[in-house]
Amino acid sequence: MPLQEINEHDVPIVQTGHGMTQWLVKSEDGSGPSIMIRHWGPNTDIPVHAHPYNEMFYVLEGEVIMGDTVYGPGSCLFYPKGTPYGPTRAPNGCKLLRYAEAGRD
Repeated sequence: MPLQEINEHDVPIVQTGHGMTQWLVKSEDGSGPSIMIRHWGPNTDIPVHAHPYNEMFYVLEGEVIMGDTVYGPGSCLFYPKGTPYGPTRAPNGCKLLRYAEAGRD
């Protein structure tokens, strides 16, 4: 993958399954990584689930609740593929950087 330089202020925010997303890096053919900024609002309620790829979240603003633990700005969470996590909630809204391998969204 060649070097990509992206500024979040140059990327549109689009509605996705759980909130809004800004795609910083998106593999069009599904073979590479995806890096995005996720904006989750107070209606975020994602049940416990797992993915067949590694996933990382870095909390930029607000708080996200994963399971029974509250994570604030500066928190980094890494879930190896196949690891169940959640439920996921953001009662007051949050902004996260998310990295997912293999271009998954």
